[in-house]
Amino acid sequence: MRRAIFAVLLVAALGMFSWTVRRFARMILAGRPDGRFDRPGARVDSVLLYFFGQKKVVEKTTLPAKRLPRFVSAMGSKYHFLIFWGFIFITVGTVETIVAGLFPAFSWARLLGDSAGGVLVAIIDAFSLAVLLLVGFALFRRIVLQPRLIPMSRDAAAILSAIGLLMLSYFGMRRLDGTAAELCWWTHVVILLAFLNYLLYSKHSHILAALPNIYFRKLGQRGVLPKLNMEADDIAATGVVDGWKDFTWKSLLDGFACTECARCTNFCPAYNTGKPLSPMQVIHDLRDDLRTRMPDRGPLDTLLDKFQHGAGAKADTEQPLIGGRTTEDVLWACTTCGACQEVCPVFIDHPEKIIQMRQNLVMVQEKVPPDLARAFTNLERNGNPWGIGADKRMDWADGLGVPTLDDKPDAEYLLWVGCAGAFDDRIKKQTRALVDVMREGGVDFAVLGLEEGCSGDPARRSGNEMLYQMQAQQNVETMNTKKVKKVITACPHCLHTIKNEYPQLGGNFEVRHHTQLMRELVADGKIEIDRSKEGAAAGAGDTNGGGAPGKITFHDPCYLGRWNGEYDAPRAVLDALPGGPGHRQELPRNKEHGFCCGAGGGRMWMEEKIGTRVNHNRTDEILASGAETVATACPFCTIMLRDGVQDRNAGERVQVLNVSELLAKSMKRKKQLDEAQAASQPPST
Repeated sequence: MRRAIFAVLLVAALGMFSWTVRRFARMILAGRPDGRFDRPGARVDSVLLYFFGQKKVVEKTTLPAKRLPRFVSAMGSKYHFLIFWGFIFITVGTVETIVAGLFPAFSWARLLGDSAGGVLVAIIDAFSLAVLLLVGFALFRRIVLQPRLIPMSRDAAAILSAIGLLMLSYFGMRRLDGTAAELCWWTHVVILLAFLNYLLYSKHSHILAALPNIYFRKLGQRGVLPKLNMEADDIAATGVVDGWKDFTWKSLLDGFACTECARCTNFCPAYNTGKPLSPMQVIHDLRDDLRTRMPDRGPLDTLLDKFQHGAGAKADTEQPLIGGRTTEDVLWACTTCGACQEVCPVFIDHPEKIIQMRQNLVMVQEKVPPDLARAFTNLERNGNPWGIGADKRMDWADGLGVPTLDDKPDAEYLLWVGCAGAFDDRIKKQTRALVDVMREGGVDFAVLGLEEGCSGDPARRSGNEMLYQMQAQQNVETMNTKKVKKVITACPHCLHTIKNEYPQLGGNFEVRHHTQLMRELVADGKIEIDRSKEGAAAGAGDTNGGGAPGKITFHDPCYLGRWNGEYDAPRAVLDALPGGPGHRQELPRNKEHGFCCGAGGGRMWMEEKIGTRVNHNRTDEILASGAETVATACPFCTIMLRDGVQDRNAGERVQVLNVSELLAKSMKRKKQLDEAQAASQPPST
């Protein structure tokens, strides 16, 4: 009788589970196509490293704002690792329970032998106990410690209670006899089968979705946006996102793979400065919009909504996703720094979805913040967001005799100056310093001069794809006509766009950041450091005088570091300066976990009206470090950090300089080298 009842229950549960999986799979696959079937070997490696190895979960991180006690923060990741592996081994025990329910004589001990089977059962018991204790810690963490963004919701309470009861009933059916053991066995299997069917409707959908989401993660270059078809006759055919079905199936899968660990939001500079943006909530908004608009919603969905969100909950199918469920203030708060994506353990791409929704605001709803609208107008009329006449683009080079490609068509490198380097008075000094370094290093280069336009990064990252493609296509045609092969950029945003996104428009160039070139020049001895300046401190705020920069720190630009993986080149140049590596110190938030300056994603041209300023947050960290110089490798970072230092009345004690300026101040000039060589020669007789 027991076997028959269990068999019916099992078949019903597995049938219901199969229906649910098929239902959700059809819904996810209704999204747009996305080719993620290349490089199967690398994808399997990803699963082994990031799913089974839980590499992202256990890696050391530094939270950017209010932090829990260190042991709590550490346990927050490690207990999830232990629960994960606990479930792996417990699943082995679950298989025994299911099979034994149909065939009572089955057991691992009988199948493997008393010795091996006994060891396996002991391991399962140990992990079951560990999981039970960790569930208790999880409840304590949510109820007592209350880490931000990880509340004790009804869903979380149900899941943790179910896991706890599964462990207790497991020990009960193993250790008790008679009726008590039978009661524990039925409790265990009923909770197990109910839990299986609840998974996809709960926050624990990641148990099923995380592995495929990691397998199908984007391999290769990060942060390349899909190209829209701006020649299409109607907006739907362009590829602009309007609702959940306009996202790719992988983007829809992201929502179910989310572990709700809240790392993305905890590391978000917008969230940490009081903005309404929570990257985790953006992903949940998309997932919830998808769920509420399922064509086959029924009483079960309504019942689950009411259980998870309260009796007053209802499916809101009228509220639009873009500008409604995910508000305009949320979308415009993003700096596209990539901090969220960097820490996500299941490789969710938050920035791409945010930019895609911005594209809808700009090109479909025509809702653009006034500050940004002015920048768009400036780009359209003058080819730069500053709105300065295009005929002034070469004013920065007055008196330098910088050649254009028309003057020097066979130059090895095109120096891409960028709009900031050409038009902003604070950044022109950096451009001139870079030219000085390149000349002293014997680099064969030229510029486009008046033919250079904006790379298009500000337009694309703020959602104006049409304007971006117009600007980028013109640049690509100019560069191809002049047979450009190699490009040196002064700006990481230009680096990312020209290197990684111009190929979509037929522009294939070898692109390097200026710090990468400078590292090579120093390493090859083409630039020699003047060691006579060792220990001579430059005055704070001095951008022209000689001397060592004193105690120095480096601010990682998001588009150089997180998006393009370059952390070492600028540090190598700084370590070669007078004072050496001993004068450089790292900020608490550095490299892949560096904190944004606040200028990316079009935010450079938008006033911060909500919360506190992102650049103030970063500036306060710099000032607390005691550094006398903060080095940058991005013009946007220079502008934002100089503003922050001035706002904090610290301009007299802290200077903000580009790495190119520091190298130009510290290198020996050809004249010096020639004089030194002449002095070393024996006198002629």
